[in-house]
Amino acid sequence: MPQHVLPDGATMSYAEAGAGAPFVLVHGWAANGAFFSDLSAQLATTHRVYALTLRGHAGSGNGASPLTIETLADDIVHFFEALDLKGAYALGWSMGAMALWAASPRIGARLSGLIVEDMSPRLINDESWEHGISSGYGAHDIANTVSEIEADWPSYVSRFAPRMFAASMRAACPELEAWAAGQMAQADAHAMASYWRSMASQDFRAALARITTPMLVIHGGDSQVYDDGATEFIARTAPNATRVVIKGAGHVPHLEAPDDFLNHIEAFVRETRRPELRSGGATP
Repeated sequence: MPQHVLPDGATMSYAEAGAGAPFVLVHGWAANGAFFSDLSAQLATTHRVYALTLRGHAGSGNGASPLTIETLADDIVHFFEALDLKGAYALGWSMGAMALWAASPRIGARLSGLIVEDMSPRLINDESWEHGISSGYGAHDIANTVSEIEADWPSYVSRFAPRMFAASMRAACPELEAWAAGQMAQADAHAMASYWRSMASQDFRAALARITTPMLVIHGGDSQVYDDGATEFIARTAPNATRVVIKGAGHVPHLEAPDDFLNHIEAFVRETRRPELRSGGATP
């Protein structure tokens, strides 16, 4: 698997496939690029697909930089510039969306479209925001979460992984949950604790209004992590955003409803790709 060397010497693994306009896939917290294997194969029929494994996650190094959303944004910008990606689409699932929101002002014209998969602009709930992590997760819960992550990471994963999927999907495909939990268990607990603190400190509500890149927001209708209001806010606030809801899917619609998910992405690409890229080898 290719390794991209970052400025602090950390290596970021990525899978690469296909040919055409670039399509960059950025996974969620505690996951890795393997979560996109099937989607990558489908997109690779029309795109050059790069499925990243972010630093601190299984398969990539931690490096010397702080393990924060800001560092992930720096890494993504460096990747775009080093590979000279242009006319690209990028998909951010969960934490990956935060990293792309932070990176997008510097990626700028290199980015043709941004896809957000089941994420909220703010994790924490309070009197000003009720669309963070479901069950009313608040600032007072952060320290306990970090303590649980660092004390017994496998146990934490066993509790977190089931929440990623819709109840109906868990019943129909228990092997999917088991696979996801196994992948997540490989992540480094201290790195995940650091990222959790960073995610919990973020608030992209105002920043969304300044992201003019065309944006497709995909919400899992049965998500146990974020409610409908989170993605509805994103679509309402970002100037060029549209939203779709995939019924029966949870927090991972690209795995739970892969055909619907791909259809929405392909429609978005058809509607937003730049005229200058509609002919020639880079056309999806």
